[in-house]
Amino acid sequence: MLTVKHLAKSYDGEKKSLTDVSFSVRPGEVTVIIGPSGAGKTTILRSINQLIRDDDGEILFDSTDMRQLNRSQLRRARTRIGMIFQNYNLIEPLTAIENVLHGCLGTKSNLAGMFSIYSADEKQEALKLLEKVGLRDFAYQQCRNLSGGQEQRVGIARALMQHPKIILCDEPIASLDPKSTITVMDILRNLATAEGISVLINLHQVDIARHYADHVIGINNGQVVFDDATSALTDVAVTNIYRKDANQEGSLMYEL
Repeated sequence: MLTVKHLAKSYDGEKKSLTDVSFSVRPGEVTVIIGPSGAGKTTILRSINQLIRDDDGEILFDSTDMRQLNRSQLRRARTRIGMIFQNYNLIEPLTAIENVLHGCLGTKSNLAGMFSIYSADEKQEALKLLEKVGLRDFAYQQCRNLSGGQEQRVGIARALMQHPKIILCDEPIASLDPKSTITVMDILRNLATAEGISVLINLHQVDIARHYADHVIGINNGQVVFDDATSALTDVAVTNIYRKDANQEGSLMYEL
């Protein structure tokens, strides 16, 4: 499904944000990336769908290197990659269903997108997706009137509107209360289990990672220091992932 090989990125030409990052994401699994703030987790996700341009490596999605695609090819590839953001990334004055419909903009003509022209089938699908995330009754409410947990569920429905093979989630529960956190994570877990969608999530919460993930990747200082099944994420492994010298010589390294 997704294989990242030797990914490297520097923002200033000197200090590396990512150094030789490699890992794989399998179909129908929840993979969680954990690590301290500034470790490079967001850079990895934004590199996968080329929201930022990295410096070196390969990003193989369905055997195609995302880094080698031209603009039109990249636009087509992104239609199969859903993205869920920490700050929801919704258009607040628009309704929930209008935001969900934006998920199919990548497959529409510029004219249809500019004037928000959607078919009856697309509108019906958007309503069904809002029902899937428990928000059918809020379809015509402006998103600025929704709670944070509700907005994040609109974001999930919008991502599903793309019919994605993989969903990338950048700290999707960072701003949510405990009840909303469980709701959102349950939805993401079910998408992997019931629908076979690969889900790749950046998280700070180790306990949430242990509960929901099939596979955990630990990042520290732009390098992979843990890559294994969730059952191997012991307290010793967590300490290694988060310690300041995790990437120095002599540190522990966990691999599949």
